[in-house]
Amino acid sequence: MPYIKEALKALLKRVFGIRDGEYRTAILMQFNIFLLIATLLIVKPTVNALFLARFGAERLPEAFILVAVTALLISTVYARLIGKTRLNYIIERTLLISFATLVLFLILLRLNILEGWVLYLFYIWVAIFAVLSSSQFWILANLVYNVREAKRLFGFIGAGAIAGGIFGGYLTNLLAPVIGSENLIFISATFLLLCIPITRLIWKENISSLTVFRRRRRLREYGEHPLKTILSSRHLSYLAAIIGVSVIVAKLVDFQFSDIAHRAITDADELAAFFGFWFSTINLLSLAVQLFLTSRLVGTLGVGTSLLFLPFGIFLGAVTLFLFPELWAAIVIKTADGSLKQSINKSATELLGLPIDMEIKSKTKTFIDVVVDSTATGIAGFILIFIVISLDLSTRFVSAAIILLIGIWIYLIYKVRREYLRSFKFRMEEASDGDRLSPEQVSIDSIVQGIEKVLVDGSEQQILYLLKQVREFSNDQLFDHISELLGHPSSTVRAEAIRTLYHFRNRDLVERIKPFINDPAYEVKKASFEYLFEHAYEDASDLLSIYLDHSDQEIADAALESLAVETRDNETLKIKYDLKKRIRDLMDAVEGLSDTRAHKTRKLRLLDILGNANIPEYYPYIRSSFSEDDPEVVGRAVESAGNSFNHDFLSSLIGFLASDTLRPKARSALVKYGAPVIDPLVEAVVQRTYSMEALRSVPSVIEHFDTQKAVAALFNLLDEDDYLLQMKAVKSLNNLKSSHPELRFNKKEVARRILEEGKVYLSTLSAMHTQIILAYKRQKRGSEEENTQLTEARRNLIELLEKRLDNDLERIFGLLGLKYPPDDIGNALEGIRSNKPEQRINAIEFLDNLLEPDLKRVLIPIVETTILDAISEETLDSLNLEILSEKECFELLLGGNDQRIKLAVLQLIALLGDEKYMPVVKPYTESDNPTIQSGAKEALVKLSQI
Repeated sequence: MPYIKEALKALLKRVFGIRDGEYRTAILMQFNIFLLIATLLIVKPTVNALFLARFGAERLPEAFILVAVTALLISTVYARLIGKTRLNYIIERTLLISFATLVLFLILLRLNILEGWVLYLFYIWVAIFAVLSSSQFWILANLVYNVREAKRLFGFIGAGAIAGGIFGGYLTNLLAPVIGSENLIFISATFLLLCIPITRLIWKENISSLTVFRRRRRLREYGEHPLKTILSSRHLSYLAAIIGVSVIVAKLVDFQFSDIAHRAITDADELAAFFGFWFSTINLLSLAVQLFLTSRLVGTLGVGTSLLFLPFGIFLGAVTLFLFPELWAAIVIKTADGSLKQSINKSATELLGLPIDMEIKSKTKTFIDVVVDSTATGIAGFILIFIVISLDLSTRFVSAAIILLIGIWIYLIYKVRREYLRSFKFRMEEASDGDRLSPEQVSIDSIVQGIEKVLVDGSEQQILYLLKQVREFSNDQLFDHISELLGHPSSTVRAEAIRTLYHFRNRDLVERIKPFINDPAYEVKKASFEYLFEHAYEDASDLLSIYLDHSDQEIADAALESLAVETRDNETLKIKYDLKKRIRDLMDAVEGLSDTRAHKTRKLRLLDILGNANIPEYYPYIRSSFSEDDPEVVGRAVESAGNSFNHDFLSSLIGFLASDTLRPKARSALVKYGAPVIDPLVEAVVQRTYSMEALRSVPSVIEHFDTQKAVAALFNLLDEDDYLLQMKAVKSLNNLKSSHPELRFNKKEVARRILEEGKVYLSTLSAMHTQIILAYKRQKRGSEEENTQLTEARRNLIELLEKRLDNDLERIFGLLGLKYPPDDIGNALEGIRSNKPEQRINAIEFLDNLLEPDLKRVLIPIVETTILDAISEETLDSLNLEILSEKECFELLLGGNDQRIKLAVLQLIALLGDEKYMPVVKPYTESDNPTIQSGAKEALVKLSQI
């Protein structure tokens, strides 16, 4: 028995890359998805058969529409729940409710209480369950595994879904005629009930110990519907349109298949068996096409031609069914749709999305999968109502609608190919700072050939960009071209090529990669060890043992770092390779080095290892490195802290935002923590637990998180009493809107803040006018009464007020950019600041036409003052502004939120030496801001000495 167990482990390791410590969870995950999909493939044929037996296919269009509406509603509610409720709670409740629903359905079946509304409800439930169960499972899977583990293991886990689909359908086919539909429901309910303890066990063993930062890092942000992102990209719009049309066609095909099958097979149990058999058979055919044909066809014919297989296959089926409206023809069209959709068409579509950034693809995928799919289902329902009910035509005439839609589909394929080439060309030129591609590199004939040509002839930056993009899907046709890059003169390209080849599980390059352990570049060494750890199978342990103790320190360090990366979340392998002891030995070795250069080099590597190893007991070493004198070592320690995702480093990382040299690294490190870091960042600002230099960089961190929470946090920062912080928050809001147009910005709130900013601008304008007049009057009195320090202090205050007005104007326009098109607002601001009077006037006229009445009434007069050479009392009168006394001016400015202006006012008051200002200064001696408090006390002391 132990021999069989070890042989099975060896097989799983060789075929699927499962490592020690991963078998239990991987098998549980696979069994879980097997049960879920088997349940679906038992229930779906059964409910479909009962629905058709009760109503016939004539009521399917209504069901399609109800499914679409329900799916949209549930997806919206679900998206909100998933951000506020624990995921394991949601999954368990979903499974329990689904189990209860099946039991209720079984009871109603046994009691022969199958009223029309009941069947409608269960038909809708099956459709929702199909989407929800699969979606929840893969969310869970993304929590269980990090990115590297997911790419290795999702193939094995996904095999459980395929097996479940085949098993469930064939089980229905075998048992439905024998034991009846109601007993099949009992079996499916039992399967579903088993999923609950399995899910609990998976959560307890793999997720419960993860910090909130690590959980969120493994998940996409759900909850935002990125419609604006899709509409703003022609490439994405065409892809979404193609998917939408394909779903409509699939539903029309499903209707034809169901209607003809129902007419040919009237018994509900036999119809359920028929559906079960063909659903499973189509899954098998799809798997066969994927394994044996997809790679060859997509590689040989190219993406554009491969995209035509599915529509042309359905077209032939539609023509056949129109001519011969019989069951065999319905099977042909259903098989064409089912077998090609998840094989050739899926692979070609993945390649077509190559020029789209991975972040955007991740954000839009959920939207397209749920919203576009549901909307298309509803449209299909309306089309069928028009054809079948309104026109009273037979099922064969649905083929005419299918053929028409296929024409649109093919047109969209032509358009998306064109757009792909444009996007591909743009991305390649962008990646290489504008280097243009030759016509041969962007051939219309084959998208894959275009990729190949760039891999062969492209610049270093173009090649690096492509390698990172194609890493998401291992296309066999690209394998040879990627492997040729192992000889590229750039070490960066060689390292990235090895990291890309890492994901080709069915290709063995172990012997070819081994020599790269001796590559001059350290990054290439690391990439080589990562590859060998994954692909050397039985030899990996011996190989690593040899190189971990290698006499060449660089090779030994590279081996140790790759081991830390590969075993980050695998405690079994850490123990097997004695990772803790090896790292401790390296720490001792580094501290024992007397050579300064060698000490620094190995310490930098050690910090990289500690950041990736996920061994908290060594984190104090990272913290101690924060106080090193060498800025490079401190910077590497900051990067290492970010890679750890450990909560204890947050305070130090926020503090490093105050450093000009370390700020970029600290910002990047904080961004790695993901959106959950927003709360501690905002709390740090509110509590003022760090220097203002650090806190003013908080908005530049938050702007990297494309969530509504980030928008809300930045708006909250606008209420803080630090002027520069507010400026940074406005800038970050604009950056966030530009990079993520799908996010929502409350226009009423924006308008309110614009009006507030307008009032602040006018107050500053009034204060500046007062200071200018006072300076002029003192100057006229002559030098005897004027103190040089006093003159300089007043001039400094006036200059600060002038800068403040410029900044206020920029803030106003920054907020306007959140309400109106940012490009238009930017051009208007540029025009107002122009030295050419004509451009200024045109900008004011543009704003006069653009702004709403309330905003126009406040902002247009403000903008008009910016083109005046000087501000007179008449101007202030026209703006309904009071001409302030000097005391009123000081009170106004000290009550503001600009620290620099407050300090300048306090300095000026101290130099004026007038006791009447003591009541103005005294309250600020108890200010929460220590800098203001100190300035106020100093001014008060000087006033007291008079």
